[in-house]
Amino acid sequence: MDNANILDDVFNKIINSTGIFRDRDVLRHDYLPERLPHREEQIRRLGEAVAPVLKGSRCSNIFIYGKTGTGKTAVTKYVLNSLEIRARKINAPVSFCYVNCRLAGTEYRVLSALCRSIGVSVPFTGLSSGEVFDRFRANLDGLGIIFIVALDEVDVLVKNRSDILLYEFTRINETLSRSKVSIIGISNDLRLKEFLDPRVLSSLSEEEIVFRPYDASELRDILRERAQMAFHDGVLSEGALSLCAALAAAEHGDARRALDLLRV
Repeated sequence: MDNANILDDVFNKIINSTGIFRDRDVLRHDYLPERLPHREEQIRRLGEAVAPVLKGSRCSNIFIYGKTGTGKTAVTKYVLNSLEIRARKINAPVSFCYVNCRLAGTEYRVLSALCRSIGVSVPFTGLSSGEVFDRFRANLDGLGIIFIVALDEVDVLVKNRSDILLYEFTRINETLSRSKVSIIGISNDLRLKEFLDPRVLSSLSEEEIVFRPYDASELRDILRERAQMAFHDGVLSEGALSLCAALAAAEHGDARRALDLLRV
């Protein structure tokens, strides 16, 4: 069988089979479910921390810590999406931008993402990070809003590029007259504080939320809910769910690892 026929055979099997999946995408890391089991406390705490923006006050800066796969990103996105929806209903001038610092890679790209989120375009190259920050600050102030910046995997940015950008954010409200900014820093490394300048730490660690690892029982609950959406009825056994949960629990309670095991 030549190469073309091999691929035709592979593709036809997929096209012509019903398969076991109803919607495989719900098992991916970036899927945000409507319910986040066993993270009710963290949802409430983060919700309470950001809620003052609905009354026109800047919320505290927050650091969120926890190992990979403990629900930090999902909870942050869930709370901020819900906050923005509620703000629209009451015409509160609130918005947010989520940036993954590992994917962005550099301070420049983080700042570019923030600029894009408020409708400001910047070139791929040609400006200093300071110039991009100034554009962001000036245009943001013109909007007259409360803006929450969520920096995921901020520990990567700090370790690779120092904490200069975070330091600039600690001072940004001093230079704004119409807008207000709050920072949510999300870190996989509980030692992040060791890498931060004391001035940055005191300003950005106004509140802290720690996400403990999931245990096997909690992972099984998470997998069961996702499996109901991902698989056709009757194709997945409870034993398979328990095995995936147990294996992931052994790897510091990583829900992403559990979902990967179920997906592949």
